[in-house]
Amino acid sequence: MIDYKKWNSGNDVHWYDDDPLLLRYVKRYLPQTVLDYVEPDFIRTGKLAAESIDRRAVYTDRDGAPKLIRYNRMGEEINQIWYNDGYLKTVEEGYGTGVVSLRYDKKAPEKIPFFANSILFYLLSQAETGFTCPVVLTQSAAFVLEKFGTETQKTEYLSRLGSQNSNERIEGATFLTEIQGGSDVGAIKTIAVKTGDYYLLTGEKWFASNCDAGLCLVLARVNDKPGTKGLGLFLVPRHLPDGSKNRISIRRLKDKLGVRAVASGEVILQEAVGYLVGEEALGFNYMAEALNVSRLGTSLGGLAIARRAFLESVIYASKREAFGQPIIHFPLVKETLADMITSIEAGWAVVAPTITLFDELHTYGTVSKEKEVLLRMLLSLAKYRLSELGVWTAKEALELHGGNGYIEEYVTARLLRDAIVHPVWEGTGNIQALEILKLLQRYGGDTILSELRHHLQRMDEPEIVYWREVMEEETQTLEHMISQMLKYEPSGAWSKKLAERMYEVYAGVHLLEEARYDLHSMKNPRRLLAAERWIRTKFIEKRCPSGSFNKKISDEEFHTLVHFA
Repeated sequence: MIDYKKWNSGNDVHWYDDDPLLLRYVKRYLPQTVLDYVEPDFIRTGKLAAESIDRRAVYTDRDGAPKLIRYNRMGEEINQIWYNDGYLKTVEEGYGTGVVSLRYDKKAPEKIPFFANSILFYLLSQAETGFTCPVVLTQSAAFVLEKFGTETQKTEYLSRLGSQNSNERIEGATFLTEIQGGSDVGAIKTIAVKTGDYYLLTGEKWFASNCDAGLCLVLARVNDKPGTKGLGLFLVPRHLPDGSKNRISIRRLKDKLGVRAVASGEVILQEAVGYLVGEEALGFNYMAEALNVSRLGTSLGGLAIARRAFLESVIYASKREAFGQPIIHFPLVKETLADMITSIEAGWAVVAPTITLFDELHTYGTVSKEKEVLLRMLLSLAKYRLSELGVWTAKEALELHGGNGYIEEYVTARLLRDAIVHPVWEGTGNIQALEILKLLQRYGGDTILSELRHHLQRMDEPEIVYWREVMEEETQTLEHMISQMLKYEPSGAWSKKLAERMYEVYAGVHLLEEARYDLHSMKNPRRLLAAERWIRTKFIEKRCPSGSFNKKISDEEFHTLVHFA
């Protein structure tokens, strides 16, 4: 059982050792040989993120945001980004955890799955979202080279993106967005002209995060074909092999609501040298793979903020007194905290199989069209709903802190400002819903529905039978919704409602699956309680709202859920 009163804030907590939910998923989903190798990194990062990285994040957010230095004292244009010394220390320590490099660690006993890097990313994201944005962009660039780069490109650039040596390491970025179209990638006007064994890229990118990265993945038009068919993908290094600066300049930095640590700017390419990745005609396909990694990172970022928001809330509520008692004893506070942790449980029940499926396809080499389609659906579902989860929990945490939550001496204001970017990054909720609809229109719903039914068929434990039957019915309803959407609403006007229901059903079934695993392996019924609460609030109470009046959370249920009793 966790006694939250012993801590004054989340900074007193070890974010790995003191997170039983994280520990449980790590031990279930990482092979023991891998866990033995990487767990010291998890332990070190859990302490590092909670202490020094989070403290430095406060200064960077308020007073130490990056600045564009256009000219040196001699009047020469240098076009460099200034970062405060604390943030530079965070960069050194953050990448030093292995958050990118572990996947490419040649000393490891076996290939390190992306699940391990994701745990490090999750821990760091609880402290500094403005740093983990460059991290996920670096992961994305490395993954594209890992999958599609030539041996020369891997030797020259992948080795540096995934290097553990700070003197060799470079960061990555992905430049897509142009002023005439954000999500409309087919509207890109940047052009690439072949010149010998490289291309010259000319154009402007309107919103480029980590805009001074050492290596940028850039989409540019290679022919007159309309839309995305005319786009190629290029490696555009900040410095050329001879050491000279490539023709990339930053016009200005964006003044953002949150994630102020990352330099996001408007980038001008003036015949910048770029090296083609793969085939000319497949540029958008390659960048889509980078976006898949970024969407997974955005999902984990939202989940990480939700965890931090919950942690700060439950510690504060355990110590803050009003009307003669700690506010954690008040029914509405209990309900809020219980909903927070239940939603985080549901988030893990979705993101864990998503990362596992990613590793099946991209780490262990499983080849399956059905699994590829399911992964794309899950990435969009997770990105959409976990981004929103981060915003919701950060807002609830701020409100639970009352007036204190609105001032910058507490972390809640920064959490909320940082969380709000996740629904925007890498495609809004509308874009994710339409992506799911497009997959359904092309492949049908059997992929995800059969996966859900596969898990439901195995649940014959007496404690689970009733909840299984509810989810079987909800899965049937979901199938009907999909067929009706495809038949009557091909434009996608209701696609967000469908995506929301898909997430809720998937989370409900997989929470039951996780509960079943815990009952068998640990004789622990706690996760079943979380599954019951999720299913009751998302499905049963919506059918019969008046019935919920008789079901308030008991003290025993609250302590089991929130205190991990």
